[in-house]
Amino acid sequence: MLGVAVWASFVTYWPYNLSLSLKNYNFADFEPNGSGPYFASLQMAAIAAVLGTAIVFSGAYLIEKGQGFRAGRALAHLLAMLPMAVPGLVLGLGYVFFINAKWNPLGVLYGTILLLAINSIAHFYTTAHVTAVTALKQIDNEFEAVSASLKVPFYRTFARVTVPVCMPAILDIAVYMFVNALTTVSAVIFIYGASNKLASISIVHMDEAGATAAAAAMATLIVLTALAVKVLHLVLDRLVFGKLQAWRKR
Repeated sequence: MLGVAVWASFVTYWPYNLSLSLKNYNFADFEPNGSGPYFASLQMAAIAAVLGTAIVFSGAYLIEKGQGFRAGRALAHLLAMLPMAVPGLVLGLGYVFFINAKWNPLGVLYGTILLLAINSIAHFYTTAHVTAVTALKQIDNEFEAVSASLKVPFYRTFARVTVPVCMPAILDIAVYMFVNALTTVSAVIFIYGASNKLASISIVHMDEAGATAAAAAMATLIVLTALAVKVLHLVLDRLVFGKLQAWRKR
């Protein structure tokens, strides 16, 4: 199925003229913003990966390793599970009504790349949170106890011990956020702006306009980008972060 889509991206006029051509990759002929949606998707996915990973892992750390305020941590964990039960369309509509409310000062975010990134982080928060919590559960709680007894600030223990130990999971979360933000449609289709249409939305519009081959070309770029990020993930995991995890083999 994926191979047919890649092949269709090189077809002159799908499905009537099957001679090969590169004209479908000249997106300016099919999309008002040209290749802009592709680069907007890259920007949004990068923001979601960096910001989302920091928020998810820090939040999971406070929930899992925090002391006291047990009811608050339990509530935060419950809220972290909630996005899994919310369909993307419902999430997108919720953002439209909330952000466009006259009383809401966050209305300045409407139609911006940052809002799309925040929406994507919320949409895929649950799986990333579970990954972070699972990694944190593998770390003995004595680390925090010893640090406290030595009067070492918790943030120093977090930066020097927890983050390096959990680096594989952190990288997994970042890649997960990036790839899913790159391909999401349902949650963002209501809140994108004219100047920052995403590639996934552009694909839908080109297909609806009858430019199926051009839509396949944009989809091919997304797939290749996701594959490139995954290959980079494997290389970093093998060459760089493998050294940080040498202690696991002892």
